[in-house]
Amino acid sequence: MKWSLVFALAFVTTSGLVASSASAQGLIWSLPEDGTLVRYKGVYKQTSRQPNSTEGDLELSWDRILEIRSVGTEMGVYHGEDVSCRWIEIKVETGHSPEGVLDAGPGGIRMFKLLVPETEIRGTVDVPVSQGRKIFAAFLPIVKGYRKIGDEPTQEITSEVFQLYPVIALLRHYRELQPGEQTQTSVIAGDFPTTLYTGTLVMETNTYRSSNTAEILQSSEFPFGVVGWTAKTVTEEKGTTDQRSDFAEVTIIEEDMKAIAIEQDAQSEFLVN
Repeated sequence: MKWSLVFALAFVTTSGLVASSASAQGLIWSLPEDGTLVRYKGVYKQTSRQPNSTEGDLELSWDRILEIRSVGTEMGVYHGEDVSCRWIEIKVETGHSPEGVLDAGPGGIRMFKLLVPETEIRGTVDVPVSQGRKIFAAFLPIVKGYRKIGDEPTQEITSEVFQLYPVIALLRHYRELQPGEQTQTSVIAGDFPTTLYTGTLVMETNTYRSSNTAEILQSSEFPFGVVGWTAKTVTEEKGTTDQRSDFAEVTIIEEDMKAIAIEQDAQSEFLVN
C-alpha cells in the first residue's frame, strides 16, 4: 500500500517568544545511566463509531503500565562496524484494576528486549548520511532483539528496526515537534522542568486516513527524556469514488500516560534462553 504522508504542524509560542521546532525519537530521547528504570501509568481508551446502532458508539477503557529499563551494555555490529550498544527492555501491561491492582490477563503483557546502538539515541529523527545530508527515520534502529507476548514463547526480532507505535505507545516518530510552554511539571515520579511538544502525523490513501496527534512533556533531567504524554489516533474511511470531505470516523484510540517511578540498579526481567 502506498501512503501519502502529510505532516501538520501547530504554531506555538512561549512567553511571547517564538521557539524553534524540534524532532525526536518518540518515547526514547536519551539514554540514562545503565540500570535505570522508569515506570509510567495511565489509561488507554478505544471508541468505535456505530452510526447505525441504537446503543450509540462502543467505548472501552483499560488501565496501562509501561516500563523502560536499561539493563546492560554490549558491543554489536552496526553498519559493518563494532559499536557500543545498550540493552533496553520495555514492558507494557494493559488490563483492568478492579481492586486497585492491574490484572493484564492472557496476552495483556508485552515484553521487548532490544540491543540499541548508543549513538542512534540522539533525540532527533534526522539521521546524517553524508556531509550536509540527512534522512528521516521513523523507527528505532536495533542490532538484535526479542519479544514475548503473554504466555507465548519468546521470539527473535529479525528486522534491524523496531517500531514503537502502536504496540508500545501511541507516540510516533514525528518529523517536527512544535515547542510550547516551558514549566515545572509535578508527577508521582517527582518534579521536573519540562517543555510541552506537539506533533501530528497524517497518513492517507484513497479510502483510508489515519491521523495521529500527541502532546509530549519532555525533560532533559528525566531518564529517557519523556515525563508524560497524551496521544490520539483517529481512523477514517470513505468509498473509492467519494470526495475527501466524505471521510467518516471509524475508531478513536487515546492514551494518557504519566511517570510514576524512577528506580536505580534495575535488573533484566526478560531472560533469553
